[in-house]
Amino acid sequence: MSDFETKRKKWLEEVAEGCHKLAITDKDNPDFYVFQSKSDFESPELLIIGANPGSFVKYIDSNPYKEKGYRDKNNLGYDSNQYIENENNPKWKINKPILKMFTEIDARKALENSVIMNAVYFNTAKITDLKKYRNGKDMIDFCTDKTREFIYEILKPKNILFLGIDAPKWMKVKFDRQTDTVLETDDKLFLIQSKQIESINHFLIYHPSMNQKFNSGKNLELKRNYFNEYFKK
Repeated sequence: MSDFETKRKKWLEEVAEGCHKLAITDKDNPDFYVFQSKSDFESPELLIIGANPGSFVKYIDSNPYKEKGYRDKNNLGYDSNQYIENENNPKWKINKPILKMFTEIDARKALENSVIMNAVYFNTAKITDLKKYRNGKDMIDFCTDKTREFIYEILKPKNILFLGIDAPKWMKVKFDRQTDTVLETDDKLFLIQSKQIESINHFLIYHPSMNQKFNSGKNLELKRNYFNEYFKK
C-alpha cells in the first residue's frame, strides 16, 4: 500500500467515525457524505469543491444507518464522476455550466478525471443552517479541518476550483477582489479569481446553479475560453 493509500484510508476512517459521532447525538441531525466522484488517486489535475450537499435527509433515515446503524468509510461518496454521469440528466443543474466551461480536449479530460468533494459534509440547504443544531459548529469545524488535511496533506491536487463564495469562506481561503481577479464582466464584476496556496492554483467562480448572469451568455463564453486555454497542454 502506497503512502497516499495509507493516509487516505486512515482519513476516510476518521471522517466516517467523526461524522457518525456528531450525527448520532440527535435524531434530527442531518446525514453526511463527502465525494461526488472517485478519490482514490493522487494529484489530480483538478479538484472541485462545493460548500456542502444541498439536500436534507436525517442521518437516522439514511439507508446506511437503517441497514447497519452507521455510514462507514466505504460509503462516503460515489464511485464515478457525477458531473459526467449526469451530463444529460435534466434534473441536474449544477454541472451544466461546468460542462460548458470545460469543452476542449485537455480541459474536458481534466474535468472527467477530477475529484469532486464538499467542504462540509452534512447535508443542509446552506452551511449556516447547521448552526441551528446543538453541535452544528462542531460539524462545520470538524469537516473543514478534515477537508484542509485531505487537500494539502493527502490528495495534493494541481488545481482547485471553488464553486461559489461559500466554500472558500468556510475553508478560510480569502480571495482579494483587486489582486486575485483574472477575468471579469464588461461591468467590472469578477468572473474568475485565482491565487496560489502551497503551490496549488485556487480558482473561484460564482456558484454554477445560481447567479445566472455569471453562468450564461457572454460571461459563460469568457470563462469557457479561459479554462480551455488554461488546461491546454
